[in-house]
Amino acid sequence: MRNLINFVLFQAVWFAAVGGAAAGMLWIGPAAGFAFLLAHLYMTPPDRRRYELRYVLVITVVGALLDSAFRAFELTNYPTSEGAWPSAVAWLAPGWIVSLWLAFACLPRFSLGWMAGKPWLGAVFGAIGGPLSYYGGVRMGAVALHPDAWPTILALSLEYAVAMPILMRFSEQTQGDVPVADRVPTRTESASVVSD
Repeated sequence: MRNLINFVLFQAVWFAAVGGAAAGMLWIGPAAGFAFLLAHLYMTPPDRRRYELRYVLVITVVGALLDSAFRAFELTNYPTSEGAWPSAVAWLAPGWIVSLWLAFACLPRFSLGWMAGKPWLGAVFGAIGGPLSYYGGVRMGAVALHPDAWPTILALSLEYAVAMPILMRFSEQTQGDVPVADRVPTRTESASVVSD
């Protein structure tokens, strides 16, 4: 049930962030992302919350920097978010994009857990899903791609094809800090328990 709740909440954050940005209400995404984080931490066992929060924050910062680089190199733009930051840091991804990374970082432990230990599957999922998410943002009017869209689509596909397996692996490895009794078993660990 937690997996379904996790997935549904992520979708709600995505639509709130992108729809809010498209309507010029840039605060909706960060508010929805923060609410999702609180719900996610509530669903996480108490002894693992600090590890999970650290994991989510690291992924959020790295993702925000990646999207800021895309914006700085003019591969992506956020037309309804112009002026969201002072001109000296206008290249930064807007807060609603950061909230999407925060929400995305909440997926590997629950609704994307089925990809654990399958880096090739994560790469395929990322290569297709990443650009599709941006395409949805374009269709809603919150995102604009470089006029020659193919380089951006290819760069996004590559970004997410590399990021997804790393994200999943990092999710598994950060559990190394968690006491053994409190860990979410990886797919490999689950299979060995069943076969024993």
